[in-house]
This record gives sequence, C-alpha cells and structure tokens, in this order.
Amino acid sequence: MRRFFVSIFLLGLTSTTIIAQDAIIFRDGRVKFVKIIQTNNDKTLFRESDNKKAPEEYVENTKVFMLKFKTRGNVVFDSNGERILATSEPTQIPKDAVVVYYKDGREVPAYNLTMDANVVSFKTDKKTKDRPVFSPKSEVFMISYPDGTRDILTNLAVEEQRQREREAEEERLKEQREAEAADSIKAAATEEAASATNPKKATIVTKKGVRMKVWVCSDTATMVSYKKVNSAKAPVFNMSKAKIKNIIY
Repeated sequence: MRRFFVSIFLLGLTSTTIIAQDAIIFRDGRVKFVKIIQTNNDKTLFRESDNKKAPEEYVENTKVFMLKFKTRGNVVFDSNGERILATSEPTQIPKDAVVVYYKDGREVPAYNLTMDANVVSFKTDKKTKDRPVFSPKSEVFMISYPDGTRDILTNLAVEEQRQREREAEEERLKEQREAEAADSIKAAATEEAASATNPKKATIVTKKGVRMKVWVCSDTATMVSYKKVNSAKAPVFNMSKAKIKNIIY
C-alpha cells in the first residue's frame, strides 16, 4: 500500500513537470517551471501547472532574466523590465548539452566546456572539429548542466543593484557640484551687488603710470568697474585689467 501511494505521488510530480514546461529564469539565477499565461509590459502572469483551476500568480518583469516558452521561444528582459530580445522559435537544446546563458540573452548549447579565472571555452557541437568558442566570464550570466545544476557567473540582481547605487552616488555628487556652483554664483552676485551699493575706495595704477583715486564697484579677473566719486548718481566706468598695473585698496 505504501508503495502504491509513493508511486501515485511520484506520478503526480512527473505529470506536473511534464505539463508545466514553460520556465521563468530570474535575475539571480533561480529557475521556476510554470505555465506562462500572459506577459504585460510590467509583469508576467503564470500558473504552477497547466491546470486551469490553479491560481494565477505574477512576477514583476524587473526580476526576470528570461521567459522560456515551450513553443514560441524566449523573451529576455533588462533590469528595467524592458524586452531586449525575443525569439519566435524555441532554441533546441540537446539533452546531453551544457547551456551557456549570456547576459545579453543568448542561449547557446555547449560541449567540452572549461573555465579559468577569466574565460569560458566550449564547442557548440560535440562532433565538430572547429576551434572552441572563447568568451569572457564577465559576459556570461549562467551555465546550466544536464544534471540540473547551475553555475552563476554573474548575479545580475547584485550587479544591477551595485550599478544603481553607483548611479545614485554619481547623481548625488552631480547635484552637490551643481548646488556648490549655484551657491558660488549667488555669493559672487551678492558680493558684486554689495560692491556696487558700497564701492570700495582705491587707487588704480595703470601700466602707463597714471594713478587714479576711485571708488571700485566691481573687480573681476578681466574688468574693473569704478566711480570717480562715491555717489549713487555718479557714472560707472569700466577698465580692462590688461591696462592696469595694480589696484591699491
């Protein structure tokens, strides 16, 4: 009797596996076998099995790397949940092949696969005499083996979180620089306005040796604005710094 129930249980598992042949590959490498019902711009609806009475669930596309359909190929998403690749025909993967998943969504069967610290190498046909394919490990997302085990070479979820943090920090520094520049401009404008309202008494010595007692309203890197008398109604004159030898305040 016990064997009977165990057999029924295993048969149920097998039936579910056979029926639910679509798959969701998440950005952290997890794989979930399901029946995909519908893909929207922001989320994907699915059931755990092909049983129409099974409850519908959904996953946000930002968490998905690839949707694998049994009959209509693959759909690949980026970290923003945007489709970056879609195929109309499913990739035929031999049962004895290793599968290399690239970060850009390519799904490639592989044989005689080897890895070192930086490179993945493999052949795309176990009978071919062609040279192996060499790919930087940084371009590979995941390697799936015929026994169901997987190697995650790039955890997209972690990599993209770090990228978002870098971008947020760059944006913060940009805003900080812009704020500091705005403060500097504001301070210079305030100082210039204060100088115009309260000119400073000074002596301008020109390069020709002329000494002029004036009231300086503005003193920049290229130009000096001044009045000859300290009066609100007095005209303002400008002189290029190229003509000035010294300004004595």
